[in-house]
Amino acid sequence: MKLPCFILAGVLLALVVSGCESTQSRSAKLESEGADLVHRKTFDVGAENRQIDVVEKVVLTDVNGSAVAVVLKNNGTDGLSDAPISVNVKDAKGKSVFRNNLAGTEFSLLHVPVVKPKSEVFWVHDQILAVGGKPSSVDVTVGEAKPLPADIPEIQVSPPRLQRDPVSGLEVTGTAVNKSDVEQSDLILYAIGRKNGKIVAAGRGLIPKLKTDGTPASYHIFFIGNPTGADISVIAPPVTLSGGTS
Repeated sequence: MKLPCFILAGVLLALVVSGCESTQSRSAKLESEGADLVHRKTFDVGAENRQIDVVEKVVLTDVNGSAVAVVLKNNGTDGLSDAPISVNVKDAKGKSVFRNNLAGTEFSLLHVPVVKPKSEVFWVHDQILAVGGKPSSVDVTVGEAKPLPADIPEIQVSPPRLQRDPVSGLEVTGTAVNKSDVEQSDLILYAIGRKNGKIVAAGRGLIPKLKTDGTPASYHIFFIGNPTGADISVIAPPVTLSGGTS
């Protein structure tokens, strides 16, 4: 089955708790943690980060839902970590139908974990719950971020294998290995598929724990969009950078 999402109704507005990964392992926990979200403020990325350019952004929609895929470029000489990111999804008439600005939303749907200096990185939000219209375009803003340490854990991801799950449809599978001495918990993997230079599919996966003993952990990523025949890339930026601090 596809990734579940939980919508928690508040007194004045619906609050979305986004924590749905392909493994579905965190669903019950996230639902219970969202019980008090009606009393929290919305998330704000703050001042725009002038070091980061949004070089590509796309909204993808299929029968399973909608996703946003973003490619960012760090023009600076300093790396960034946990960069806050805002997405405003609009319909064909320019009306906003989804924002990822609800406090309590899963951290990885509000932040880009690692943006290395003078390099590009991609990020995916696959829990777009549009209200009042069909997603057509997206505005993206990246805020100021924490400095990235000079040395960060290396996560080695195997080449993705595209296959069809008899229940859930197309997915990519593979393994990830922690090449560092810093254990990773709730490691998010991001995947995009390109055809003719354009992003045509995107998804996310989760590895609950990636140990430091070199043991490979399997990943499974389901897509929004059609990755058939596409050039698929998968990354797993570390979420814990050193000493148990993410």
